[in-house]
Amino acid sequence: MSRRVSKHPIRHWTGPERKYDLIFEGTVGVVIVAVLVVAASIIFGSANGGLTYPGGPPSPAGAAFTATYWATSPTTDDKGHLDPNGGAADFAAAVVTELDGSSATAGYGPPYNETPGAAQAIGHVSLAGAAHTIFGLTQPINTANDFVLAPLSQIVAPYNPTVAAALAQYTAAGGSRTEGVAADQLDSDQQTTWLKAYTDALAKGTIENGTITVAPGNYGPVPALVQAELTIARNGSLDGYLHGGPAQINTNPYKATMFYSDGTLWKTVASGQGLTGDQWGVMNELWNYPGQFWLILYAIPYHIPAIASSASADLWVGTLIVILGMLLQLLLPWVPGLRDIPRLIPFYKIIYRGYYEKHPPRPPTPAHPHAPNTAAPDQPQPTAASAATVERGGRPS
Repeated sequence: MSRRVSKHPIRHWTGPERKYDLIFEGTVGVVIVAVLVVAASIIFGSANGGLTYPGGPPSPAGAAFTATYWATSPTTDDKGHLDPNGGAADFAAAVVTELDGSSATAGYGPPYNETPGAAQAIGHVSLAGAAHTIFGLTQPINTANDFVLAPLSQIVAPYNPTVAAALAQYTAAGGSRTEGVAADQLDSDQQTTWLKAYTDALAKGTIENGTITVAPGNYGPVPALVQAELTIARNGSLDGYLHGGPAQINTNPYKATMFYSDGTLWKTVASGQGLTGDQWGVMNELWNYPGQFWLILYAIPYHIPAIASSASADLWVGTLIVILGMLLQLLLPWVPGLRDIPRLIPFYKIIYRGYYEKHPPRPPTPAHPHAPNTAAPDQPQPTAASAATVERGGRPS
């Protein structure tokens, strides 16, 4: 019995052939894509508007959000009235929330702090809580210390006895300065009394040229601390502190970002530029220019009312992305229905219609022994004797 010899797929190819220059094709592809990218960026690219937004102050191109911008920018109220000290007022109010633990960052939970019940969960499953149990707090923040007390201690206190005394009085009153503590441990009862009274007074006070004026009251050292924080924000010292780090270049200034996001102005700028979640900001460029379309799968769930209104919206969206964007594609060959889409919707036939017109599929060859005689008419037909010889292994009778 003869040994079966496998045929080389290239040497025995019987289909059409054409010359193919890989270098030429690659060069043309790169050039065409480069031209399209440049053209699309010119036509659709968003303007480098910096922090400019409707109703806000003009901003130079490329400007980034900073504490200086925050503390010196005018703001516009709901009636369209311009408040030249609106940014400073918002900054001062945010500083108080960082001290008393009522800011969004202070109550965020893992990976920033130990605030109980703050981690997002689906039912009783909390991925952030599980990660916290395994890895601990990966980016711990103490809002009172990291955003207010530590900067003042390093920047102002060495040169200002009044601020140094205010810091000593405030820290002696209690409160934890440990990284990542829960929000309710940031201030003591005495500090809470000072901060609550000052919050009420600040809402009725005034700010002129960076100077805060409030009615007399029992505020302890809080006015001196907030005023000093506003001063270093206005002169740029606070930004240098927040963006610094143990390395020469800090590529992850997450504390600065979290501090800025606790203010109202941060959200105002984002909303004015069309970058908030309800404006499809995940995939937008400035002012609703076409942006990163491949992020549409991540943006769509935020517009589902049941998810958008959930306190665990981010976890829901992340879970759906893992299921739909990763696992479903990996398991596609085993999912009934989905794996049949190419057969049910044969778009590939439209794409390759030219090939199928020139090379129609051959009918399948029936299997032996019922295969019909396919010998050409001019070829001799096998006789019964020759067939018997083949059946006996090629030995004639």
